[in-house]
Amino acid sequence: MRILVVGDGALGQVFGLRLARGGADVTYLVKPERAGWGGPGRTLYRLRRFGGPVAEQLRPEGVHTEPPDGPWDMVWLCVSSTALRGSWLPGLRDAVGDASAVTIGQDVHDRAVLERVWPAEQIVQVVPSLFAYAAPLTGEVPAPGIAYWVPPGSALQVLGDPARAAVASALRAGGLRARRSARAGTGEHVAALMVPYIAALEAAGWSLPALLSDIGPAVEAGGEASAVVAAQAGGRRVRAPKWVARSVLRLLRVLPPFDLDRYLEAHFTKVADQTRLMLDGWIAEGETRALPVTRLRDLRNRLSARETA
Repeated sequence: MRILVVGDGALGQVFGLRLARGGADVTYLVKPERAGWGGPGRTLYRLRRFGGPVAEQLRPEGVHTEPPDGPWDMVWLCVSSTALRGSWLPGLRDAVGDASAVTIGQDVHDRAVLERVWPAEQIVQVVPSLFAYAAPLTGEVPAPGIAYWVPPGSALQVLGDPARAAVASALRAGGLRARRSARAGTGEHVAALMVPYIAALEAAGWSLPALLSDIGPAVEAGGEASAVVAAQAGGRRVRAPKWVARSVLRLLRVLPPFDLDRYLEAHFTKVADQTRLMLDGWIAEGETRALPVTRLRDLRNRLSARETA
């Protein structure tokens, strides 16, 4: 199986590592300034709750700055939702032919963006259920590299045409739990439940104690986002009670084998444009459908105020 991974960020490297472990020939397509690492490869660190990190080597078949010759069985789009809006997608589609187009994007409009380029039946969505980031944050690994943690019992959700079931099979072959799902909008629902809290955390200066002390606006914004996704993709709106949201956040601070506070700030500062894209998408979609988006708009305005402060 030949797989082309677009993007060599943290998740792109983790998925490439695991797909290669399952027997696939993995090649990367990257920006020119990120080329040149294919020969020596890269070191990733699998974190564990108990015991030190396990070093793992990623050695791809090649690293290219232009789409290499196929044929390809899959092309993994391991880039942000904002990057998907670029003009490069049609050229990539022409290069990969009928390969499964696998996306990890969870923005409410990502699917529509991809369907303007690929047939709907060719697109597969994988909803990540792991943490990956550029390490070290606090000395948790012995040398710079990508650290990742797969929470025990978690499973990746894979949505797509049954004819594209090889995506889930390739993930399982690489040692990752993966479940095929027929629930449209699964990734978008996950984002609606998570990203408003990230935005509120950023607005609070990346202080989790500050967010926990005033979690109401994030809870209400998450409920609005969930209602938008439910109206667009189906499913039901979810609005967690404040005490549940506080309990989950407190639990998350002690479960991972890394500093969650520093991870959230470091990772989501890098993808701040994606956070804003998602907020803008929910607001626009909600206004179109005459749904309440007051809390989402307030949250977006708080982020804008931080940018101009």
